[in-house]
Formats: sequence, C-alpha cells, structure tokens
Amino acid sequence: MVSTTTTSTAQPSTSLHPTDIPVLIVGAGPTGIFTALLLTKMGIPCRLIEREHEVSKLSKALALHARTLEILQMVGIDLGALNHQGDDPAKHENPLLKNPLLEKFLANGNKVSDFHMYFGHTLSSKMPTLKNTESHFGYALFLEQSLTVAFLTEELEKLGGRIDRGWELMDTKVVEDEKSGQSWVETTIRRAKDGTNIRSTENKIFGAIELEVEQEGKEYDLEVVRSEYLIATDGGKSVVRHKLNIPFTGKTRPNQMILYDGHVKADIPLDQVIVLHGDIGAPLIIMPVAVGRVRMMLNNGPMTPEEHARCNSEELTLEKFQEMVDKTAYPVKIQLLDHEWLTYYRVNERIAERYTHKDRIFLAGDAAHVHSPAGGQGLNMGLQDVFNLTWKMALVLKGTAPTSILDTYEAERPQVAADIIQLSSNLFNSAVSDSFILRMLRRVILHALTYILPRIPHGPPVCMLRIRYHENAINKIHPTQPLPSDEFKVGARARDGCLSIIGDHSHDIVNDIGVARTIEEDMVEEEEKPRLRLHHLLIGPGIFHILVFTSDMLHPKNNRSGKMIQGISTTTAQEIAKQVENRLATWQASYVSSSSPSVIVSNNKTSNHHQEKLFMVHVISASAVDTAVVSASGLITKALGEGKLYLDENEILHERYGVAAKRGPGSIFVLRPDSHIGYKVMGADESAWQDVEEYLGSILTTQL
Repeated sequence: MVSTTTTSTAQPSTSLHPTDIPVLIVGAGPTGIFTALLLTKMGIPCRLIEREHEVSKLSKALALHARTLEILQMVGIDLGALNHQGDDPAKHENPLLKNPLLEKFLANGNKVSDFHMYFGHTLSSKMPTLKNTESHFGYALFLEQSLTVAFLTEELEKLGGRIDRGWELMDTKVVEDEKSGQSWVETTIRRAKDGTNIRSTENKIFGAIELEVEQEGKEYDLEVVRSEYLIATDGGKSVVRHKLNIPFTGKTRPNQMILYDGHVKADIPLDQVIVLHGDIGAPLIIMPVAVGRVRMMLNNGPMTPEEHARCNSEELTLEKFQEMVDKTAYPVKIQLLDHEWLTYYRVNERIAERYTHKDRIFLAGDAAHVHSPAGGQGLNMGLQDVFNLTWKMALVLKGTAPTSILDTYEAERPQVAADIIQLSSNLFNSAVSDSFILRMLRRVILHALTYILPRIPHGPPVCMLRIRYHENAINKIHPTQPLPSDEFKVGARARDGCLSIIGDHSHDIVNDIGVARTIEEDMVEEEEKPRLRLHHLLIGPGIFHILVFTSDMLHPKNNRSGKMIQGISTTTAQEIAKQVENRLATWQASYVSSSSPSVIVSNNKTSNHHQEKLFMVHVISASAVDTAVVSASGLITKALGEGKLYLDENEILHERYGVAAKRGPGSIFVLRPDSHIGYKVMGADESAWQDVEEYLGSILTTQL
C-alpha cells in the first residue's frame, strides 16, 4: 500500500518552473552532510535525505589528510566572532585563530605521520608516509567515521539544517520542458511507515542497497521532489548512478581481505600505523582507532568471485581470526579482546564514466569513484569533490555565474580520481604482493623510502597537497605574460605561510622579523602559541580571495610609482588602497545580487549564517614598510578582506607563490572559493587590476 505526501514548502527558484528545493542531496554519509553544510553556509537551501535511520557505528573511513584538514579550517572559522569583533584588537582574541569545528576534530583524533615498519619485534624503519612540511597540518588525523559524521551533523544543525532520515530514492530523472526550454530534476522517494526500509534479504556489507518493490503488508509514504539540482552522495552502490545507467568502469581485485575493528593487547606499540611482517613474510596492517582499539587488514589471498561469495562473514569468528593473526604476526603476540567489526571484503577500483547527467545531476564521493583503502583517500576525495562543486552551484543558483561553470566539475575531478585510484592501487599491490623478490627487497625499499618521501615537493602523494587542476574556463593563464613554472601555475592549491599584522602589537602571535624558522619549528611552537597564517584569511566557502603581493615596493626607499621592472610599472600604498576600494565596490555592485528567490529558505525564513561577501582582498608586503605613508593610505587599519596589509615573514610566501621579494613589481593572485589559483598577473598597478577585473568578468555574470 502506498500513500502520497506533499511536505515541501520552499519558495520557487529563479527558473520558470516550480521546484520544491534548489538542491536535493541523496545520501547522508560524510560527503553528503558536508555538501549540505557548504550549501547552507553559502545561503542555498537544500534537502538531505538518507535511507538509514541511524548513523552506522562502524569505524569505516579513518584518515583525514592534510588537504582535508586545510579545507575544514577554511569552512570552520567562526563567522559570528568575526562579525562581532570590536575595533580595538588589543581587547579581543584574534577570532581568525578560533575554529570550533576544526578544534573538535583535532581534539578527538589521533595525529599520525609515520608508518612503522616491523619485521618481527624489530622496528626496521619509520616511513614518513603521512608527514609533510608543506602544510601547517604535517600529519593525517585518524578519526572513526561515526565521529566525522557526528561533528559535521552538529555543525549543519547549528545553521538550521537537518537530515531527513528514513527516505530512500526510488527513481530520479531530468525533466526537459520543450516549450520553456527549462529543465529540472524530478525524484521519487519513499519512507516506510513502520520506521525501517531494511529488507530481510538485504546484504548490508559496505552499504550495499538492493531496491525491491514494496514488501507485502508494508505501508509507505511516497513523495515526488522537484529540485534544480541533485547531488548523489549515496555510496559505491549508488542508486542514483544505477537509475541513470551510468557505467562504473574498472575492476574488482581478486584478493579477499579481512577487516577487523576491536580492542587488542600486543607486545609492540600500536599508536601509529603499523605494517608488521612476521616470520611467514605476509604483512599485517594495523591502524589506531582509539586507545587500545585498532583496525586490522589481512590479505586472505586471491579468490574467484564464486569462492568469495561462499565466504560468510557470520562464520568468521573472533577465534578463527585470532588463529590467522597468530600465524601472520608471529613472533609478535597480538591478543584480540573483542570485535566491533569483522568481515570479508574485496577491493573495487572503479570510476563513473561521467560525473554529470544532463547538467542537473552530479555524482560525488564513492558514487563517482571507489578504490583500495590503501592510503586512506576515499573519504577525503568525497569531501574534496563537493568542495569543488558546491561553490560553482551556489553561484549559478544566485545568478552570479553561467551554468557552464558547472562543466568544470567534470573537467577537473575525474582526473584527480583516476590518479588517486592508481596511487591506492600501487600501495595495495605493494602490501599484498607475494612476490619472492619483493619480499627479499622489502627492507631495502622501505629503508630507502624513509629518505625519499621527505624530499618530495608538497609532501607525499597521500597528503593530497599536490592536486592541480589544468587550464580551463575558470583557470586562465595571462595572455601575454611569461608562463610560470608548474609549481606556480593556475589550478594549483593555494600555499600557506606565516603573516604579521602590521602595527598590531596586542598579540604575540608571530616570530621576530628576520629570524629564519623551519616549518617543523613553526609546528612545534604552534602547539603552545597560535600564529596567524595566510590560510586563516581564506574564509570560506563561496568567497574569491585576491592576494596582492607587493614585493618590497612599500619599503621607505621604494614607495613610488612609475618605475619599470621587467616591463611592469611599480605602484604605491596609496594607489593600491585606491584600487582595492574601487574594485571591491565595483565587484560587489556587479556580481552580488541583493535578492534572489533561489536563496530564500523554506517558510520565508532567511539564513543568517551564509556568507554575504563574494570577494576579499589581502595585501602582503615582503619587507618593512614606510609606516607613515602606509598608515596614511589606510591599508594598516583596513578591515579583514578589504585590503588589510600583512607582512610576509621572512619572505616565505612570496617565494612559495613565485613572486620576487626584492626589486619586484609584485603580483596579484585570484584564488577560487575552493582555494585553488584561478588567475595570476604580474604587477599590482592599475593595469594588473584591470586584468583581474577582465578575468572575473569572463567567469561571472553581472547583476547590473
């Protein structure tokens, strides 16, 4: 028996057709919740549905890598504290250094930087697989997925969002109206009235979903939801992907793995990631989950699909797995005390043939790509997918960008997924290989890697700091200026470094100028004393950040305009201040709509939490400045994002962005709202600002 309900009361969008909600999100794992959080912060109403009534208590994904922690920092800055800070900084703690969301993650996770390679009881090497000196986060944070879900849910609910649990998707399609030329998404969802959608025949391992017709004697609420867009974050067995017949190309690895989660006792330390080789040579991988609790992965050998299907996880007892661990780990002793998760599984390496369907439905996270757990990339990939997608979608819904900007999601993310699948596949191969030669060389190879990994630019690949998007409609190279080296090209991640607030002596949050320090020293000091960094300024989501590097032009000896350096005119503090003020006013008037039906919340309640600014400008000097002249320009006293001047400690940021610190004309960088470089121009004079304005005009839609 099926009953219908009509529950959505949201206002219609800007399109001619009525819709219930601008964005429907299917699947409330970490990726789906993060999607809703990002959209809500940008003022876009969305509905997040989830089939399950309760959050899974299984640990599932564990690792949050450096790039993901950077993103959480950008998203989690307390905007309320920023909006209510007083004029006198001496009376207030710098609100940029307060980040309740990130602090919650850091307080509950384990910071892990090394893989400890054991041969028996001998610690052979500490391989810095997760360590980097590029990011402020020089480690991975190990945190069970249930806590990640809890923290993101709490943040979403603080902003008035919620998860509609118990609703499962039955069908979705894009409706195209020939008369109006409009299109929208129409999705049928249902909810069992008895409170559960689980069927007795259902395989629940790793989120498998088997859609069936309604069961006999069961009653359902049925609803048809119209939305501008649908984002599918419903996992590796995505119902949305199946309904749209999008091929999921790739392979299933023959090796059967056994996954264990529980409390143990061992005669070696288990506080880092352990790769243990016992006498038989097969590796046992152990990862910390909590105090005394670990995740173990053991290779049970290659199997045919039929052999794997005959393995029943319910018959995999703790006693049986203890025997396997004893055999693999010997002579190391590991006692299994209990188990919260014990199952067989096989690794899939697959990627969706396309990420979008008719420009209205988008796949993200495991719905778009799955791979080996080696390297712990999966959860991070999902969060980074939607961090790339949502700001573009928000601009379109607000009428600030053409719909074509959404094409760049398909242009950018699949290649990243393909690279990550290859990386995790290589790591998996090295872990499960039974090659005699590899076993003999393993000690030598691992020892060599301890020296190689720290020397990789931007850190080891698993840190995810090396991701760069290539030139496209929103990553544009300057048409006439020389191409920079790959490290500084458009599409690269915005790099970080320490800053001083010029003229603010109220907080001892920075080094003494001129004292060279390493990233490692910064990290040690950071544990005791917070320090202002460029990434603290990159408030998000949904904001373009314009970085104005001034080289040493503001030094008392150089603060004059008209001098030519490399064919580019220098400028002054007064001219920069004038450009910032005029350009911000122009951009605000041109691109920020005062009202848009797409961003009205249900029941006529408007969100007080979303970002209202679309552009923020930060000026960064490489040298001591002419305080009197710069003060007269107003750059020192400017508000955050309105051209406030900062000092680049030890000229590190100029170096990291490829800008000459001495005798240079400066440079302007436009950072996209996902903190990748969209555009770069040498110089900071009027012509450089005009180039920036033309770039913005090429990717955004004017509201005038």
